[in-house]
Amino acid sequence: MAEKMLIIIISGEKDKTKAMIGLNLANHLNDETRVILFGESEKLAASGDADVTGLIKKLQEKGVIPIACSGYAENNKIDGILKEMKLEIKPISSVIADYVKNGYTPITF
Repeated sequence: MAEKMLIIIISGEKDKTKAMIGLNLANHLNDETRVILFGESEKLAASGDADVTGLIKKLQEKGVIPIACSGYAENNKIDGILKEMKLEIKPISSVIADYVKNGYTPITF
């Protein structure tokens, strides 16, 4: 398996199981793992779902801070909630490009 994994979670409430699988996988990989919440997964995280927030907290305890898309978060008025959750909020297209350029293998859920 690749040393540096980029877990991109785009699944939301309708596909919560996929989002959970991605977060769970990220929790079982090494500290080089990076997690991006994009689109509907941001809404799922902001919803306060205990399963999702629990897995995000476990990642943060390992030192893996998920990044959320600033454009989506701002447009859907959830950026404040995501910041309270201590997620990084950034323009995501350049973040993904930089990780790939630096040898991260992307996998989406």
